[in-house]
Amino acid sequence: MNTIRYRISSITRSIISTSRRHLATALAGLALVVPATQALAAYQEGYLAPTQGWRIMQPDYPSSHALDAISFEWDYFMIHSDTFNGIVGYVLANPRHKAAPLDWALLPLGNNVGIVGEIPGQKPIANYVNMGLDNSNVNGTLRGMTSTGSNGQYIDYRAMPGGGPNGVDALHLRGRTPDFEWDLIVTQDMADRDWQRPITGAFTTAFGSDIGVISPSEFWNVDMIWPRTNVKGWVKTLGNNQVIQVNGKGYRENSWGRYMLSVDGWDFMVFGEDSSSGVMGAFQTYHKSAIMDNLDISFYDQGQLQTIRYETKDKELGWYHPDWKWDGEANSCVPTNTKIRAKNGMYTVDLDVAIGNRQRPMLTNMTVGTSIFFIQEHFPTITGTIRRANGSVVKTFTARAGGEFARTKDIAPWHSGLWCNLRGDTHHKAAMP
Repeated sequence: MNTIRYRISSITRSIISTSRRHLATALAGLALVVPATQALAAYQEGYLAPTQGWRIMQPDYPSSHALDAISFEWDYFMIHSDTFNGIVGYVLANPRHKAAPLDWALLPLGNNVGIVGEIPGQKPIANYVNMGLDNSNVNGTLRGMTSTGSNGQYIDYRAMPGGGPNGVDALHLRGRTPDFEWDLIVTQDMADRDWQRPITGAFTTAFGSDIGVISPSEFWNVDMIWPRTNVKGWVKTLGNNQVIQVNGKGYRENSWGRYMLSVDGWDFMVFGEDSSSGVMGAFQTYHKSAIMDNLDISFYDQGQLQTIRYETKDKELGWYHPDWKWDGEANSCVPTNTKIRAKNGMYTVDLDVAIGNRQRPMLTNMTVGTSIFFIQEHFPTITGTIRRANGSVVKTFTARAGGEFARTKDIAPWHSGLWCNLRGDTHHKAAMP
């Protein structure tokens, strides 16, 4: 048995190592001909135009660039409820089908959908389905994606300008994958706080021009369009045809750019209280970036709304993962909790994110670029304390959260928990302020 395990482990190492070499070789030619240009495009902030079309399909998106083949975009939704927790992501990759000979190396072409669902008390289930460019409909005018696939699978995602309750903008999320079918209406919650976004910069688009691995011309944008959402509808688990009614909260993000994500990765976490006067926040860090690390938070202090962006580059934000474990599906060490501290001249925020086993990787082996990469979806609980500069407590709170940890898979077939913790002591962290 040990001999068999060793042979399988050797094969796994060989596949991942060979895939990395092939991917690097395939992209090297593109990288040599790409100049180091600054990314451009002046887009309207998402919260001002939440139903606008796909960003990488806009007329002023630099689609003639030599690296347009790695242009992609996702619309990402979290669902937090008493009956179902999950994420749904609609992904548009290389819509102009550039560099077709490299399809095997890049993100799966065209329209994609991913879903990770957790029924309370059960292990999360993850699906990722590619439906290509045929039988699909996407554009730069109105947000949406429709595709039909095999075995009754489909994507039907549509913007509803003014079509939500009381005439608000809404998004209609529908789809079917091997394990789930869903029909959900998403609208913005806590919209009354939007007025502070342009004043403080919190919950506005974060732009990264230093994430590139194959070229300085890579760039990425993260737009937290609706940091807090209302989510209503149903999800069906196809294994037993159980229909689960959903009435909860969530999050909507739109991210896009030219980015070879499979050789980078990120830490990410979003949280919010259910009360209209509650705390909401979002934390993100990209492993290779020094300018995309931030914590945005919104709360009330004695009736006054405070909306703040803390950034690592200003020495206002730090984090680390105290505990790690080996995840065989992800073939990587993954964190089981996170400590975050943000501090400026007015407020200190301390957050304790308890992930535990409420996590599952989203995986696909459709291409080399995705086979060496994983996105670990989290469904944690967060406890936090906000203090004024004089040490007095504004609020302590507990909230539902969602998050991710993503990176390239490990070449090794296995590491002990001790090894994972030792490595975690020196990676994926920033000094506490």
